[in-house]
Amino acid sequence: MTMEYVEFVSRGYTLRGMFHRCLDNKTASPAVILCHGFTGHKIEAHFLFVTIARYLQSKGIAVLRFDFAGSGESDGEFSDVTISGEVDDASAALDYLIGRNDVDSGRIGLAGLSLGGGVAALLAERRKDDVQALALLSAVASPARIISFIRTGKFETQLANWGYLDFGGLKVSRKFLQDAEHHDPAGAIAQFPKPVLIVHGDEDNTVPLSEAQTFQQARNQSSAPTQVEIIKGATHTYSTLEHTETVCRLLGEFFTTHL
Repeated sequence: MTMEYVEFVSRGYTLRGMFHRCLDNKTASPAVILCHGFTGHKIEAHFLFVTIARYLQSKGIAVLRFDFAGSGESDGEFSDVTISGEVDDASAALDYLIGRNDVDSGRIGLAGLSLGGGVAALLAERRKDDVQALALLSAVASPARIISFIRTGKFETQLANWGYLDFGGLKVSRKFLQDAEHHDPAGAIAQFPKPVLIVHGDEDNTVPLSEAQTFQQARNQSSAPTQVEIIKGATHTYSTLEHTETVCRLLGEFFTTHL
């Protein structure tokens, strides 16, 4: 097993990531793209994405984890980040994988954490012919509902005075908030005709458990397999060894079955 540094272009930005390659496969391998969360990056909290990537790699599944434009080591400014832009970036990542000789283009899946889960859901519906399975981790089903708290208090004052807000030292623009109003990840997976895994912790204080329930209700409209796993005691980023191991196992079983 090994990994390599990769670059590809989206919307004129150079995006940077790491590709975990399966050298022991004699044929092109299945692959999964990991989409990080809002203000996150391709490593994620307590190296969660690295751990997931290495686990899937050990199961014969290649993994691409990358930074959206304006995040991590990719080009761009965070103040220009929008959900629409991140969906385009994830689509470029999918095109990159499809173009690799060591990836089976008919066996590609998506996994996303938090807002990255919402992005992955939107891309899965857009590229349903190219995506064979989707996993949602602590994912955002309704971006407008999740960011509604910004419309009150000090953040509203900042928007009125500056046209942006200071979100933990990062500049969040008004256009991000306006763009978020137009996206419906739950509606997207209702239209995605392939398997979906929904994972959420019942102690997630960032994205409430009700978002997983919204996704589950949306999937009631689909005849494709839907697996829902609520992890007792887990936080937003599954920040114990036990919960991280559970997430890895669930992803491994899901993608091994459906890719």
